[in-house]
Amino acid sequence: MLRYTLVFEDQFSGPLNRFDGKTGVWRDFPRRQKYIGNGPPSIYVNPGMTRRDGSALGLTAFKLDDGKLRISAGEIPELLLDDVHALLRNAGYSQGAVEKVRYYSGSLSTFSSWSQTYGYFEMRAKLPEGKGHWPAFWLVPSVNGWPPEIDIFEALGRENGSDGPGSPDNRLHMRVHFDEIAADGTYAPEPRLSNPFELEDRVPQRAIRRKHGNGTRYTFAKTVDVGQMFGRHIFDEFNVYGLSWTSDEITWWFGPTRDALQKVYRTPTPRDANGPMAIVFNNQIGGKWAKSPDPSAARETFESQFVIDYVRVFAQAPVHAFTSGAPCFSGRGGDELIVGNAASQSIRPGGGFDILTGGGGHDRFIVPGNGGSKIFTDFAPDDVLVLRDWSFHTFGEALSRITQVGNDLWLVDKQEGQPPQTLILRDLSVNDLTSANFDFGASE
Repeated sequence: MLRYTLVFEDQFSGPLNRFDGKTGVWRDFPRRQKYIGNGPPSIYVNPGMTRRDGSALGLTAFKLDDGKLRISAGEIPELLLDDVHALLRNAGYSQGAVEKVRYYSGSLSTFSSWSQTYGYFEMRAKLPEGKGHWPAFWLVPSVNGWPPEIDIFEALGRENGSDGPGSPDNRLHMRVHFDEIAADGTYAPEPRLSNPFELEDRVPQRAIRRKHGNGTRYTFAKTVDVGQMFGRHIFDEFNVYGLSWTSDEITWWFGPTRDALQKVYRTPTPRDANGPMAIVFNNQIGGKWAKSPDPSAARETFESQFVIDYVRVFAQAPVHAFTSGAPCFSGRGGDELIVGNAASQSIRPGGGFDILTGGGGHDRFIVPGNGGSKIFTDFAPDDVLVLRDWSFHTFGEALSRITQVGNDLWLVDKQEGQPPQTLILRDLSVNDLTSANFDFGASE
């Protein structure tokens, strides 16, 4: 049976823990500075965006109150529209795309703070209603590239973005997009294209094929009518959305509470969905699928918000345990549970996702740069992090990258072209650390 370890949860009871370039969790600007999502007419905004005169643009999509995060959307005020269009032109967007932009919203991700391979991801939320809204909770590679993509859910505020019959949609769309290139970069001309867990007329579901660029893209997909299947409403009620992801399969969950989740969909894991991925959630407005808001119902549309009660992220706990009483020892590679003893030891983990317990004594943890994220369960005042080949080399620089996340400390390093490498020190505050806890010297 698989075991999971809680990486973090955000109950949004305090200020938004924004990633500011060195510290924080939630990055509020898209990767590659892609302000426009799946086509105009909306952009994702963040506090760093400026007007042509250098002053702050002043548009915000995020508000925290009553222990909830609210992602709002709206029309860009006329007095700011020219500044927004100038910003987009400077970012390289065509004049045709720029002229279509009329709305703003927000996107948050862990691109710069945390990524993982496999795990369980959960959100409790109430979704925004109204033509044009396109909320989503998804996973994408933590370095540039697409596919793969795992959509925990997508929804439309109106059925197919139209004002047709049954206009509030109340449906969830679950997808995994993949191609012929595996996570390790190898080519697989015949990826697994049937889903034995989902039968259609007693035949395994076939992947949807689409031409994309110079190759073929594939999708396993399911749409669920929440009213018919569960007797619930995604716009009027808070619901829990979950996804478990292993090397073999991906499973989607839905329910009124986390204790009453039901399995909704299940697929095999494509070969290219076996690498580190970050989480994203956003409220796209308009675009190729959701269509544009209805001007006659703009107020109704934009009074509705994507309201998030919490987000929880669990990593798949390593199954390989390595215990040693030797004065110096190294992990064996891969993802491991590494445990020392009560004596002083030098412990060198491998390049995977490791959970380390020193066990007592004066321990030195030798962690190479780009060597995978780690969780330290009992880092003590006399323990030392020996950091080699990281992008910083002083205690002051380390402090500038440390974030308090709940009861834990995160030390994040994001190097070009690499997933973020994050060290999580359980049950510590920044005041518990001194320069004696760090060693940036020569290799050992």
